[in-house]
Amino acid sequence: MDYSLDNLSALELKLYNSIPNNLNFGDNQLEVDGTFAKYRNLHVDYFQLLITTSDEIIKLEALKRLIFLSWYSYTEPSIFNGIESLKNEIIFNSYSILNDYIRADKLDEELEWMLKFYANWDWAILDFSENRLSELTNFVKTVDTSISTYPKQKLPQGTMSSRGQMGLYWISMQVEIEK
Repeated sequence: MDYSLDNLSALELKLYNSIPNNLNFGDNQLEVDGTFAKYRNLHVDYFQLLITTSDEIIKLEALKRLIFLSWYSYTEPSIFNGIESLKNEIIFNSYSILNDYIRADKLDEELEWMLKFYANWDWAILDFSENRLSELTNFVKTVDTSISTYPKQKLPQGTMSSRGQMGLYWISMQVEIEK
């Protein structure tokens, strides 16, 4: 398997685009047709990229996608995103690496505002971090969720292109400047 960001993003978008926009399709069918298993494998592939690359830019991007998928699997119904039952070990290990990034002050501006946004659904993170990952837990608990933290219509067009479901989500949240 080629664990490049481009290949994983293309695979993810192909997988996401295969999810029917039909509520009658149902979660059971996504399990039967292998969509959930494919997303679990993709999540593992992003983690493999994170831990095997020496390129810090690629590490950070893989971490962003892992954190997004972990958060999104808890906050959005699986019938819409195709994500269900990600491996808890991969989620925890991703959050552990994120905890290390926070401790080392290695969050870039983008990951910081993303994480602040995700903190609005603190339980999706705290279920894994509380009493085990102190920096991440503290970060999430100290976010003022009454303040909007993401850059609505401030990022250049294309910033979120080719970034898997994370990119699609943030485009839908209108973070990019409209043409």
